[in-house]
Amino acid sequence: MIVNIQTLPTDVVNLIAAGEVIDSFAAVVRELAENALDANATRIAIAVFPDLWRVRVADNGTGMDLTNLQNAASPHSTSKIRSKDDLYKITSLGFRGEALHSLAALADLEICSRRVDTIEGWRVTYNTQGEPVEIETVAIAPGTVVTVSNLFGNWSMRRQGLPTITQQLRLIQTTIQQIALCHPHITWQVKQNDHPWFTISPGTSSRHILPQIIKQVRLSDLQELIVDVPTPLGSREWGDGEMGRWEDGEMGRWGDKQLTTNNQQPTTNNQQPTTNNKLSLVLGLPDRCHRHRADWVRVATNGRLVRSPELEQTILSAMARTLPRDRYPICFLHLHICPSQIDWNRHPAKAEIYLHSLSYWQEQVTKSIEQALRISATHLPEASHLHRVEKLLKVSEEKAGYHLNRSVQPTPQTNLEHQKITELELIELRAIAQVHNRYILAEHPTGMWLIEQHIAHERVLYEQICDRWQLLPLEPP
Repeated sequence: MIVNIQTLPTDVVNLIAAGEVIDSFAAVVRELAENALDANATRIAIAVFPDLWRVRVADNGTGMDLTNLQNAASPHSTSKIRSKDDLYKITSLGFRGEALHSLAALADLEICSRRVDTIEGWRVTYNTQGEPVEIETVAIAPGTVVTVSNLFGNWSMRRQGLPTITQQLRLIQTTIQQIALCHPHITWQVKQNDHPWFTISPGTSSRHILPQIIKQVRLSDLQELIVDVPTPLGSREWGDGEMGRWEDGEMGRWGDKQLTTNNQQPTTNNQQPTTNNKLSLVLGLPDRCHRHRADWVRVATNGRLVRSPELEQTILSAMARTLPRDRYPICFLHLHICPSQIDWNRHPAKAEIYLHSLSYWQEQVTKSIEQALRISATHLPEASHLHRVEKLLKVSEEKAGYHLNRSVQPTPQTNLEHQKITELELIELRAIAQVHNRYILAEHPTGMWLIEQHIAHERVLYEQICDRWQLLPLEPP
């Protein structure tokens, strides 16, 4: 369904937490990529020309017709929301209608687009006020191509205050990787000066994206868990737009789930929690991958990476006892929750949010991490192959010269038990598993032994030499 772009009413504009949207190359890429995702694109191609201060983003989304193209760069024009009530049930990545207007003011903006249900495409260029100045038909595949040239051309002081080109390119790469984690089904093709830079292939989940970002991490090092989480009891859902207060005294809006007014006591029409929320967790197994810094503890909410110190600390605390000393986990947490639980209208860059019932979500995250770290045949596929390893050990023992007896015989009761043992005696062991083709896990009446195979073999050879050596007489010359 194609939704037309319209200018927001003044009362909605006044409620939006507006701010400086475009402040760097990475911000341009972020805003245009989010627009492509809102247009249901599955392939996004980004080209960056740092020396020319140019960025081009192409997608295969739904595209725009001429009417929407003419309004696209107008101030506070968007197809995402219509009224002030929509601010409290946001499901899209963009909603403020500021990005394209800011780009038109700061750079030369050109948009080519074609809707999927038409055969003609349009090319529109805009002036600094976001008004179309040149319109022509073009041959283009369905989707949209946005070109931003001469960025900050009229703001020389802004260009001088930006980081170095290398730092900006690194920030662009990080921005794309963060978006790709939240939207794993997207194909990303990124070029620098028309030369291939990097690509991110699509996957079924974020677990397939993370190894493409952190090169030393393998797919088998990651554990994924997706659980349904009920909406907390007593939470309000946005609905009729009536104003009220949350339990902590903060002003908010809610529907008829539970309402408090001056003349009415709290009422609850439905006490049963709904299960329209999902918690997605991608966790690095503590014994396989970890970091020297807490730089890969990431939290996303409804398709956008956000800063949430409370949830990040919850993750660190839940994994503190499973990691080596001075090491930090690799964890990506993605909450797909009802828009009524989130207030996006807090930060101009939408990097921070208000998450209602925060303690409830912290508890759910802790439980999910504990569940993900449980070792079972489902969570750890290698466990299903242990019986095969045991069979291989039995075959190897029969062919080798170790003469291992798998049965643990009881030690006879003798007076030697009361004497101090001064010599190393033979110990009966039962091999039960092999670890990484390097260690043998053996069972002993007093516990478990982990034997290094190479050292054990050297000991066997030494014992054989001790058993077979003899003195030979030397004939005098």
